[in-house]
Amino acid sequence: MKPLTSVRRRLSSRRARYAAPTEPTRQLPEPLSRPVHMRVDEASSKPPTGDLYRIWQQIPGGHKWWHYFPVYESVLGHLRDRPIRFLEIGVYQGGSLAMWRRYLHADSVIVGLDIDPNCARFDDPATRTHVRIGDQSDAAFLRRVVEEFGPFDVIIDDGSHINSHMVRSFGELFGAGLVEQGIYIAEDTHANFWNEYRDQAYSFVDLCKDLVDLAHAHYLHLKGPQPFRIGNPNRAQQAEMTTIGQQVREIRFLDSMIVIYRDAARRLPTSEHL
Repeated sequence: MKPLTSVRRRLSSRRARYAAPTEPTRQLPEPLSRPVHMRVDEASSKPPTGDLYRIWQQIPGGHKWWHYFPVYESVLGHLRDRPIRFLEIGVYQGGSLAMWRRYLHADSVIVGLDIDPNCARFDDPATRTHVRIGDQSDAAFLRRVVEEFGPFDVIIDDGSHINSHMVRSFGELFGAGLVEQGIYIAEDTHANFWNEYRDQAYSFVDLCKDLVDLAHAHYLHLKGPQPFRIGNPNRAQQAEMTTIGQQVREIRFLDSMIVIYRDAARRLPTSEHL
């Protein structure tokens, strides 16, 4: 769901500019905080290997960063041997939908969302590929999609990349749109650092940083290891936290991608002292 020109124009007058963090440079030793330059070299100019990239090369009408392909293979490769329900926000020219159709199990249900009515031409129910037209920040629209096709095993946000849109989509889909052990992936998170997409100061990257704290809230409320220790007569039976904190099992921060694993059955951890 690439942002339309009109949307970008509306944002131009109310961007929240990104400010780089300064605290790490004060807390870390100079060898780790000194300026360096990332460079292009022969290794970074070699195309990736793997089935997903080979499939992608055969499909016109799309754009992907090379370093995404091995990440997707590592995260989703284990799901290829069974039918899944797969949602991608952002259809663009249909290339990504076609790639996933060929990569995933033939009986998988693949759903694409886009704000552009022209993307409806990629709707192909005969191949279990569906396209719905709507705004990813519209909660009612997302709920209708989940009711029609969900819950999903995998959700990918490759949509507008606008800060508020990404946060709202996640809030609506992570709990209500994913299966209990689902995977939520946000692509092109580098856009969170570009003022063109910053309609609000709080970005999806900021949200995911906060999710690290929320997912560890039980350590805030239960002091020390004793409440978690097996055999301890005072072992805690519960700890208060937010729903989202309880359900986040793992977060992977990668270059321009964030992968969040949901576990609706996540429980308090156990420690042992021998």
